[in-house]
Amino acid sequence: MNKNRVVIAAILCFVFASLPSIALAAYHHAGDAEKDAAYVLQVYPKLAGTKLDNCALCHTGGTVTGSNGKKTTYGSCQWCHLTYKYDGSGNITATLNSYGKDYLAKGRNAAALTAIEKLDSDGDKYDNITEINAIRYPGDANDDPKKVIAPYRIYTKKQLQAMPQHKQFMLMNTTKSGDYYSEYSGVIMQDLLKRAGISSTATKITVYSPDGFATGHPLNDSSDNTGSAYAPYVNGTYPAATYYYNIEADKKKTSYGWCNYSSAGNKGRTHGDAINVDGGLRLLLAIQADGTDLVPGKLGPDNKLLANSEGPFRTVTPQKIVGPPDQPSTNPTKGSIWQYDANADHNAGFSSKSATIIKVEPLPAGTTDINVNEAGWIYVDEGKLVIYGALDGPTLIYPVNAMGTPVNGTSLVWNKFTDPDPAAIVTYTVEISKDKLAWTTVSTQMASLVKPEKTQFAGAGKFMLFGLIGTIAVGVPRRSRKYLGLVLVIALTGTVLSSCSDSDSSAVGMENVVIPSGTLSANTKYYWRVTADGPNSHAVSEVSEASTFTTTQ
Repeated sequence: MNKNRVVIAAILCFVFASLPSIALAAYHHAGDAEKDAAYVLQVYPKLAGTKLDNCALCHTGGTVTGSNGKKTTYGSCQWCHLTYKYDGSGNITATLNSYGKDYLAKGRNAAALTAIEKLDSDGDKYDNITEINAIRYPGDANDDPKKVIAPYRIYTKKQLQAMPQHKQFMLMNTTKSGDYYSEYSGVIMQDLLKRAGISSTATKITVYSPDGFATGHPLNDSSDNTGSAYAPYVNGTYPAATYYYNIEADKKKTSYGWCNYSSAGNKGRTHGDAINVDGGLRLLLAIQADGTDLVPGKLGPDNKLLANSEGPFRTVTPQKIVGPPDQPSTNPTKGSIWQYDANADHNAGFSSKSATIIKVEPLPAGTTDINVNEAGWIYVDEGKLVIYGALDGPTLIYPVNAMGTPVNGTSLVWNKFTDPDPAAIVTYTVEISKDKLAWTTVSTQMASLVKPEKTQFAGAGKFMLFGLIGTIAVGVPRRSRKYLGLVLVIALTGTVLSSCSDSDSSAVGMENVVIPSGTLSANTKYYWRVTADGPNSHAVSEVSEASTFTTTQ
């Protein structure tokens, strides 16, 4: 995929759960909440499975300031558990957003929903029914019909498992919850981002857990990325690790031991051994630990992820500053060795549990962010991962800022777009415009199912190629290297043009369409673009950068 383009004008709702097939499992509680869900679908049956078919339609999140001054922001589910309590002893009104409060005030039934349709509950200048029809939250002023989606890919667990798997035995050094060695396996993050079509404009990623925990990762390491608070990088390998073992640290052998050596990968190793990993230690999107699928994340009574739930995926960050499993900060000097060191590399803290959202930054201009506090849990439940942001879509190949384009028989050529699901059928929509404001669709076709027409330059390609053969046969021995270089350039051009003639362009990674006769006007400048999407595709509204051509008589 060509990375030398900037993704433009892709459309992303404020909460990424806006995809048509997504709703929050926690929405359908028993009792009154179940009745509320039924009322919504009774009045608005088309909302089934959309982002509005969940708790966040009526409920809000909130922020708590701890005793240390640190603020923690919760999504609607966690905020409800914190405020209303698991036993329902709290104040339900405190969990409602402005739309939910209007719904409650009007009677909390089907009639109440229609009664508040013309209200603007969130004060964003769009009435509730307009936002509902646009699949926007009527109780969130930050989510309105103007919001646009950034390019994204959604991967299922099965798709991730089908990719090349990388295994690495490594130390997970924690600050206070107990260190351990484990063999994680999954997809190398650098490879995954490449498959997703990461743009050349990207500089970093941010990985989110559904409880709001986030870790930033620059794509490349740098000389100033130092110290124990360094940012774990994406590209390349990490330093080779050394195996650390001492019976005093072994939880199984010592009453106050702090490191778990139960993984089968510890067998046969002795203190000081080099840990050899085929392909090196990498930033990994792990799917398994010690050969077993990671347990999907679940909230405990304290509103935090349960200790043994870290799946379905977890980013696993090796140590950049190689060191031993030090004692926990809560009991820093119990043992005589490896006492707690605040400057040590506690790499487990950089390894996001239940990582189901990855943002590739910077976001393309004109797009909005995900409300990560709302969108993550459904991906945990369904075993899916979303990557969004600076990702490439279709790239225009011909014509690009071209002059002298014929009025009739003009071919538009672009590269094939890669969907996360190899079996998915991508649909291309080709549009033209005179002003980049009003666009006219000239073709909608499914990838690789339509044999492209011959391009307007196919004959020229063959002519150049055959002429070149003769030139090489009689002229090259008597010419300079400079001339030979020119010949080779022409040969390459002729080969490419010829490949775009009678053969299926999909075979060389391209698609094309001939603009119907009578569509274009003479002596006119046109813009054109291609959108890759479709009901069978996981990549939605991937819009190419617009290019131009000017017609002749």
